[in-house]
Amino acid sequence: MNPKAAIPIALAVCLLRVSAQPAQDPAAAVASSILKLFDDHRIVMLGEMHSSVQQHQLVKLLVTNPAFAERVNDIVVEACNSLYQEAMDRYIAGGDVSPERLRPAWENVVGAPGGAPVPPYHGLFAAIRSANQKLPQARRMRVLCGDPPIDWTRVEAREDIAPFLGFRDEHYASVVRYQVLALRRKALLLMGSGHFQRREGKPGLIEQQMLQAFVKPYVILPGSDTVGAYDDLDERFQQQPAPWLAEMKDHWAGALPRWQESPVIGYPAINVPKTKLGTWAQTGDAYLYLGTRDKLTQGGEAFDLEGTPYGAELRRRWKIIFPKPPADLPKSDGQERPLFPRMAPPAPALPRVPSPN
Repeated sequence: MNPKAAIPIALAVCLLRVSAQPAQDPAAAVASSILKLFDDHRIVMLGEMHSSVQQHQLVKLLVTNPAFAERVNDIVVEACNSLYQEAMDRYIAGGDVSPERLRPAWENVVGAPGGAPVPPYHGLFAAIRSANQKLPQARRMRVLCGDPPIDWTRVEAREDIAPFLGFRDEHYASVVRYQVLALRRKALLLMGSGHFQRREGKPGLIEQQMLQAFVKPYVILPGSDTVGAYDDLDERFQQQPAPWLAEMKDHWAGALPRWQESPVIGYPAINVPKTKLGTWAQTGDAYLYLGTRDKLTQGGEAFDLEGTPYGAELRRRWKIIFPKPPADLPKSDGQERPLFPRMAPPAPALPRVPSPN
């Protein structure tokens, strides 16, 4: 048998063996499967369900596993402004970095105009820093900031944002090329699923640039049991405890239709699904099932930006970005809430006024 042809077969066997171990913790089984991928891939692209408590817990479990640092060098994240890479490097390496120096790394991300009042990924950075303290310096992991290096102190008009906002994927890919691939390192990429998902089998910009560098990445897309509109749920997802990971090529989930009205698989569609655009198997290599739609949550951290310098800075930015800036600053009581809340139905159309005769 061709050794290259044996790779997907070996992975399928690995995933099958993991799913056949009911005594093993499901999250630990998924982490083990992802770790095995790095035996054959330098880059694993893990799509993110933004703000998902369940996924962030899983990612922390993955990167703090001692075996992760044995296989992987870097974690490239979306929610981190690369202008502050030096501060992030010092913090992750265990250096003394004040909160005032570190916070701008996520507070000043151009891809989050609504603001980022708390550290992203539910404590991921702190978990990596802690794990690094147990490792020799040569094996310590690095967190790479993937968002463009915008300096908000220099932004006075929309034109000042344009060179950064529209080129987020290009910049992220360049970070991977020069900081990972060119240095012969391996990395876990963490970015919103829409940036990684293939379209009818065609790779997106970031994956294309990996391929042009002669590196074949492995794409994992996370999601729920939603397969269309909000109430279009597939009970087969619950056949085994969440979370679980399955290669879509030879799995029933891979045959599910992707809808134009649902830009990312596993998310509720924006409108009633009408137009099919291929199958789930054409969107990525594997599906990471995180749980039923109703059990996925976000939040959990209390904050109130009213009366804070960051709140005032957000209002300044909003006046530049939005024709009608939001009235209220972000605020949270610290309670977890649904990741996919049911949206209120649109108001019924008003009766048509008869035309005058």
